[in-house]
Amino acid sequence: MNQGWQNLQISPLLDITILQGLAILCLAAVIVFTIFRLRGTVWRGVVMVLVLLALLAPQFTDRESEKLSDIILVLVDRSASQNISNRAEQTDAAIAELKDRFADDPSVELRFEDVPGDTDTRMFAVLDRLLGGLPRERLGGVMMITDGQVHDVPSSLDLNAPLHVLISGGRDERDRRLVIRQSADYGIVGKDAEFMIEAVDPQLPPGTAIPVRMLLEDGTEREIALPANEQRRVTIPVPHAGSVLAELRMDTLEEETDKSNNRLILETTGVRDRLRVLLLSGEPHPGERAWRNLLRADPGVDLVHFTILRPPEKGDDTPINELALIPFPIRDLFEVRLRQFDLIIFDRYQMRGVLPPHYLEKVVDFVKWGGAALVVAGPEYVGPDGLASTALDDLMPATPTGRVIEQAFVPRVNQAGRLHPVTTAIAGSPNTPPKWGQWYRQIETRISDPDAMTLLTGVDDLPLLTMQRVEEGRVAMLSSDQMWLWQRGHDGGGPVAELLRRLSHWLMKEPALDENTVLTERSPDGESLILNWRKIGAAPEAASVINPETGEQINAPFEQLPDQSWQATVPIETRGLIRVRVRDQDDRSQTALHVDRDVLTAETRNTNSTPDLLAGLVAENDGYIGRIEDGLPDFRRVPDDRIWHGSNWAGFLQTNSFKTVIGGITNLLPIPFVALLIGAICLLGWRVESK
Repeated sequence: MNQGWQNLQISPLLDITILQGLAILCLAAVIVFTIFRLRGTVWRGVVMVLVLLALLAPQFTDRESEKLSDIILVLVDRSASQNISNRAEQTDAAIAELKDRFADDPSVELRFEDVPGDTDTRMFAVLDRLLGGLPRERLGGVMMITDGQVHDVPSSLDLNAPLHVLISGGRDERDRRLVIRQSADYGIVGKDAEFMIEAVDPQLPPGTAIPVRMLLEDGTEREIALPANEQRRVTIPVPHAGSVLAELRMDTLEEETDKSNNRLILETTGVRDRLRVLLLSGEPHPGERAWRNLLRADPGVDLVHFTILRPPEKGDDTPINELALIPFPIRDLFEVRLRQFDLIIFDRYQMRGVLPPHYLEKVVDFVKWGGAALVVAGPEYVGPDGLASTALDDLMPATPTGRVIEQAFVPRVNQAGRLHPVTTAIAGSPNTPPKWGQWYRQIETRISDPDAMTLLTGVDDLPLLTMQRVEEGRVAMLSSDQMWLWQRGHDGGGPVAELLRRLSHWLMKEPALDENTVLTERSPDGESLILNWRKIGAAPEAASVINPETGEQINAPFEQLPDQSWQATVPIETRGLIRVRVRDQDDRSQTALHVDRDVLTAETRNTNSTPDLLAGLVAENDGYIGRIEDGLPDFRRVPDDRIWHGSNWAGFLQTNSFKTVIGGITNLLPIPFVALLIGAICLLGWRVESK
């Protein structure tokens, strides 16, 4: 602590502005007294000066200054990569030596801060937070102890203090890894998505072939060779819309510091170039407008629409300008271009001699190949020229009995419909069904296949909307032509746009609308996979997973949950792309994929210790950077006007920060003393002036 010293200061009893006004008045009075040569001017002037001085209250203050300690911030990397090899031991040893160096120096305050990180290391975010609550004039320097893999390195940093870095790990570490240099966010269905991949291994000459396995969604594997330390184009097929996955696996080496980054997940989103829909209407009616408006409003859909008004051989007096300008392109649509469509809709279609029956057999083959067909049935469906007597009827999930029911009813979502993604969004609460408008006609049908799914029911719970998968394709049947009443808002209307949109996209195999979806997630302890199966139909029986590393099959049973879904827990710790197979009690199976997207995080992408990422900032702040394995530098205290590091030493700044301690205060003109003095002067003046 420095010796005490005194400082003269004033502590006015009145506002300084008021005192300035009083001083002006006193000066004016003295001038007036002097001009008119009044007696006692001197005594009055002295009294005024004493009063003003008393109001200013001059005083002496005793002060002492105390030197404050210099703060050194020490940020310690405790991220996941610091657990590799002996990095944690090196870090603890460096901390112990730093504490020992300044243990007996009261002018230095070491503040340690651990920086955790499971997925990345953000040391400069922590540094910003600490500097925000620190008096910058007391900062003597910043020390970072890390492996150098820091993921929030700023472009520049001005500390006005040295930044020193101690690097854990060794120079001879080896970590080969797979890196995505260019990804493909989207891929066209039916084509390949391209990625630029680099297999990094600094200890191999560039171009050295490294064997890599590629695991695809369908369970197949490919063997490819990637050149070491060079970028190479890798393609994966895009077989469907939605998320498309693949995984690359490179052989690991015993001496590698981390083996998790030898695996790489490739993910893209499959999109259809354009969805092509063929809409065939048997006659103009309000319902066809609902389909046309819906499909035309979707920018991803190309709609081809034909309305068959009459058979070609019918002769009448219809003016030419009211006939079609082009003939119906039967051969072009149903032979040449049929498989270019994704969905065919028969809307109240009748066999009027325009479309020969053998072309409907091509539609059946189209569906089995992977296409989709939807039939909207009115009274004409069961008539003499109806589709019920063609090959298309054998494809439908429901068979008409021939009865046309003409009575009011309200469509209802049944139990299966509440689980199915097509109708679950419009189902409402089980206790309070939605208030929809009435329909007035329904074709009576019976379910013709046990695999068919009925989602909407009508009169007497008869099937109204049924759907089914047929080999690689999908079909659906709406047993009424009255849905246009909802679109017109009759009796309150109904969710026609949402229903038709979801139905058409299910038919076109939108993955998000699949009814039997298996959702996977990693258990909190990371040792198992939890499978949730949203199942319609036969109850699930078992789940099986093939370990991609060992080839071992792991089985687990399903249990039903209160929300009617099914859950299975499969014990498997292997991370990456894992193929799951589930089976129900009818021995029907389904596959799904689980992907651990956190297999390759920023923390594991590159685990080689390196000074390169921080070298620029260290040089900018005149600091020391070196490896702990080479020995720690000599820690010194240096003044502000010197350099802060050398080849074998690191300096910390000696700041000039002090704390001032105020001692006693001595008033020069105490009020009682001034009052007595003024009284004495007044008596003396009266005495002198009275003679």
